[in-house]
Amino acid sequence: MITASEVLSPTIMAEAAICQVVMLIRSDIQFAVCVRERCWIVTMLIVCSEVILARASTSPFSLFTFDHDSFIMATDNSFPVISFSSYHNEFDAFAREVFSASQNWGFFILTDHGIPQVDDMFDMSKEFFDLPMEQKATHIIDGTLTGYDGKKLTTFAASEGISFGMPAGSVLTHTNLPNWWTASKRRDIESFKSSCYGLSLAIISTFASQLGIEKTSLTKFHKQSAPGNVLKFIKYPHFDEKPDAIPRLSEHTDWGSITFVFTEKSGLEIRDPSNNWFHIPVIPGGVVVNIGDALSLWSNGALKSTMHRISWKNLDIAEDRLSIVYFTHPNNDAILSSLTESEKPDAEALPLTYEKYLKIRSVLTYGSLRELKDGGVPFEDIDPRALEQVRGLCVANSGILESHARNKAA
Repeated sequence: MITASEVLSPTIMAEAAICQVVMLIRSDIQFAVCVRERCWIVTMLIVCSEVILARASTSPFSLFTFDHDSFIMATDNSFPVISFSSYHNEFDAFAREVFSASQNWGFFILTDHGIPQVDDMFDMSKEFFDLPMEQKATHIIDGTLTGYDGKKLTTFAASEGISFGMPAGSVLTHTNLPNWWTASKRRDIESFKSSCYGLSLAIISTFASQLGIEKTSLTKFHKQSAPGNVLKFIKYPHFDEKPDAIPRLSEHTDWGSITFVFTEKSGLEIRDPSNNWFHIPVIPGGVVVNIGDALSLWSNGALKSTMHRISWKNLDIAEDRLSIVYFTHPNNDAILSSLTESEKPDAEALPLTYEKYLKIRSVLTYGSLRELKDGGVPFEDIDPRALEQVRGLCVANSGILESHARNKAA
């Protein structure tokens, strides 16, 4: 495994090293003064330190930034960057690296992943989002999670998107897409989805050996036809003024198994192992991989479903940001109980399927789902035992989830 610092610009890393030295000098300044009376060298070091730190704060990979929640060091050299090239020839070593990254961070960057169509997806995304609104919005997202997800200013995000959430093979004939999506474009989407699905299964397959469970214990819960395997193009648009009380992307965990995030611009932040906000770098040719709630539950918490967000501080209002995101979800009938526990399950415990888990988490997040076409249940109609079961699963919840639950209970 290599680390984020090893693939960043040498200039940036040199600045990071200098800053670390300067911080040490500043902390030990009294000692230096005692050794030699207010030496002009010491004075110059102080001046230089301020210049270097000022330079660092304006760097494209800002070395030190401050957030109202916590301190962020953007070039932490322990963040895992893993090459997929060793998957076939050194599977055990690769599996250990992936497991360690997923256990400690819940996130890692995967390079050499072999998906060739990423640039084409970005080109397609840019062209689509540049279309007039009346052309983009002819088919709004439906119960199959397919269609245009319009420009939103909500308590969760300021973004727009288009989703391709139908089962594999259906993109070619699905009617809930604007006419701009020609047969050729749809074939490209299908091919990209298939590549992402194959890569996600390869990653998921590595966890079985590390958890001491059967090789197919996890992959069997992830059919390519599962309705939750969604490809989404997302645009975080620029603004003339910062919207009041609207985040770029609110703090949250992903509910499925694995998420791939392809992006050309930084901005994504995660909670690091010390629970501070960490700014994930962009590695050319790499894809950000993160663990979702389902894998955390199956592994009894060994795999970490990590809070993440995009803040205005790290993605300015004047900037656009495009992301190509692929979500791998379990089959709806998959049971979300730990696969690592040897003891018999509680006979009185409710069998929590992934479909039921999705609905409860959705209600906790957004309130009533009565308006959705998939027959979502209102908050007040949820089995209280199932509701408490989800709340007690020890998977990360964000403040927005808790506040919605409090508001509904009040």
